[in-house]
Amino acid sequence: MSAAAGRIARGVLGGYFLLMVVFLYAPMVVLVIFSFNDNTTPTLPLAGFTTHWYHIALGNDLLLAAVKRSAAIAALNGFAATLLAILAALALSAPRMFARPVVTALVMLPLVVPYVVLGVGMLVLLKTLGLDQSLSAVLFVHVVVSVPYGVLVVLPRLQTLDPSIQEAARDLGAGEITAFVRVTLPLIVPAILSSYLIAFTISFDEYAIASFLVPPGHDTFPIFLYSNARTPALRPQTVAIAGLVIAVSLVLVVAAEIGRRTAERRLEGV
Repeated sequence: MSAAAGRIARGVLGGYFLLMVVFLYAPMVVLVIFSFNDNTTPTLPLAGFTTHWYHIALGNDLLLAAVKRSAAIAALNGFAATLLAILAALALSAPRMFARPVVTALVMLPLVVPYVVLGVGMLVLLKTLGLDQSLSAVLFVHVVVSVPYGVLVVLPRLQTLDPSIQEAARDLGAGEITAFVRVTLPLIVPAILSSYLIAFTISFDEYAIASFLVPPGHDTFPIFLYSNARTPALRPQTVAIAGLVIAVSLVLVVAAEIGRRTAERRLEGV
């Protein structure tokens, strides 16, 4: 009976996983296919194969500027959020910490607050302080919402480390900072890479917060994409550039995964 139940459970789990993969990746495949469609309307059957929309998209200065702007914000967000996540994870993993449950709840709070609420709240705060919408404000809120994800990645890695390793380093004369840089940091590199990639992705495709805080004339890629997807003349260009973003994202994910596994193999061999 238990063996039969196990087979049924594995079958259900396998079917759920297959449906999840189709649900997540089918829209991307369709998007890439229609980016080569020789027609301004994304309908079947395809009118023909063309790379014309890619040439037009790569010549659209406003579109490229939006992509570069989003990439720059995402890169800065990845660095800042990962750095803060490391510091928060180190504090939360300390043997003795005052009000640990309260601090943990405050760090994780952005996970349960809707992005729309954060965007509106930040906009109200800016107006109260007499400040205008800016990309700096977008970056600030993106860091706030990205830090909890980084903590959830880095903290479990820290908790798996043997505390005696750092104690041994300190016994040999290393200070707190030296012990962390030379002992702990190399051991959590895979988690740091994962945290950076997650923070980069969150920032690059975030729309709800940016829609309130992006200043006029400085659209990020999601803002530009949403605004122009409803314009028939620009829709093929946005589909093409979205296809390029998907391709680059896949390359980055594969490269990050290869780097993470390489780092883990090196650490296992030490």
